[in-house]
Amino acid sequence: DVLRYDITVQPDYNNQSLTGKNVITYKVVDDKNSGEMQIDLQYPMTIDSVVQHSSSINFKKIDSNVYLITPKTNAEDRITIYYHGNPRIAKHAPWDGGWIFTKDSLGRPWMTVACQGLGASVWYPCKDYQGDEPDNGASITTIVPDTLIAVANGHLQSVNHLPGHLASYTWAVKNPINNYDIVPYIGKYTFFD
Repeated sequence: DVLRYDITVQPDYNNQSLTGKNVITYKVVDDKNSGEMQIDLQYPMTIDSVVQHSSSINFKKIDSNVYLITPKTNAEDRITIYYHGNPRIAKHAPWDGGWIFTKDSLGRPWMTVACQGLGASVWYPCKDYQGDEPDNGASITTIVPDTLIAVANGHLQSVNHLPGHLASYTWAVKNPINNYDIVPYIGKYTFFD
């Protein structure tokens, strides 16, 4: 049972790629099976490593979109999954899902993802089953060039200025949310009251 996703993602507009991590808080509701957790991440995205309690844990890829992870505990706990890759690009969003790297009317970068039909695993590792929403909500931290702003679901939690002319924006929701509704919108936005 997924309790929470805490996603950090850094899109690279020029290379149309993503680097990130997802901290998944979970609760085991039935430990009668293999002790493995299925995590989905669609090819060509790839999982780099999985960490629990500051040490690596085993995982294996069983097909192009499915990984099996062996957590250290069969109770409520969390794992951190590090990943990267060039996500599927939406050719005609939102009808054919994928990441969107485009420009606004003034020629500035604008990025988001359309994944309701395709599944959230097109851009971040998750339990891509619509019946298992994270019960305690989710957060998304998006790292972008400091000339852009990242907006996402819920309430803005923090804005941090980072080295290399980058900024991170963290947004969070406290209630259950569909995987495909956890979406960043990145562009040259203006604040107004």
